[in-house]
Amino acid sequence: MLYLTADKFPVFVPLGLLGAWRYFWYAIRLSAAVVYRPIPPPPNPTYIASEDVTIIVPTIDAGEEFKEAAYSWLVGNPAQILIITENKMREPLQALADEVDPVRIKVLTVPKANKRLQMAHGIKNTMTDIIVFADDDAIWPPTLLPYVLACFEDQQVGGVGTSQRVKPTGTRMTVWETLAAFRLSIRNFEIAASTHIDGGVPCLSGRTAAYRTVILKDPAFLHGFTNDYWLGKYLLNSGDDKFLTRWMVSHGWNTYIQVCAEAEILSTMKPDWRFLKQVLRWTRNTWRSDIRSIFKERHIWTRHPFVAYSMVDKFLNPITLLVG
Repeated sequence: MLYLTADKFPVFVPLGLLGAWRYFWYAIRLSAAVVYRPIPPPPNPTYIASEDVTIIVPTIDAGEEFKEAAYSWLVGNPAQILIITENKMREPLQALADEVDPVRIKVLTVPKANKRLQMAHGIKNTMTDIIVFADDDAIWPPTLLPYVLACFEDQQVGGVGTSQRVKPTGTRMTVWETLAAFRLSIRNFEIAASTHIDGGVPCLSGRTAAYRTVILKDPAFLHGFTNDYWLGKYLLNSGDDKFLTRWMVSHGWNTYIQVCAEAEILSTMKPDWRFLKQVLRWTRNTWRSDIRSIFKERHIWTRHPFVAYSMVDKFLNPITLLVG
């Protein structure tokens, strides 16, 4: 039997305090997630999807998943859908667009595939008040747009995110898809908690997120978004959603996440070991962006201190896991 004797105090007491501290913050997160509530659509909304929403989809894929997703977007009755692709993919994507809805779906191109340049091209061609970015495989519930637009009734809200769930690629989830589903469940829990505690969120996921067009049409934003360098020399193409989230924080805009079935998207994940490559890419983007938020820009500390603490906690997780 193990006894806590005086000679073991220097080892076990700090570990016990560390464990108590982490359980304390977990209890806070759990309590906040339980009392969190989404914003319901108002009876007389300021923004109407058919007049005020453009969906921008940067893609280089013309598969059947895109068609299924596009039909789900159209149920929400947006004013327009802009598909932004590279020049060589124009014909197959135009054929898909014509099959789904040749009136409301427009295909635009850039010379070569680059997600940020594709998104910027879509922004420049948007005429509505609200832009919704969506992945080409993101399947929406019919109620998503009214619930997203409800958050913009607050004129200080500049960006709105959604909760997510995994859509299996086959009849049953693979082990990898199960891991992805668990990961998304944790994310839904964490963003509900942080939204309730201080209104912040580590990332408005690019799978589906909405923004005020006036923010994104700012020349300063477009320049920064398409000229984003890591360590001053590596031009970034991925991590677009983290950049957008940081821009909201640094420029005084609030964000909100609708964590509810009415605004929960379905998204496919890699059903095999390639899921690990996705996680590696997401983790790399997260570390790069969070280091900037915490140490360089530092707006997060005053605007969303709980989110700042959560970012630091993620940095320390590997260390505390090894120590424990």
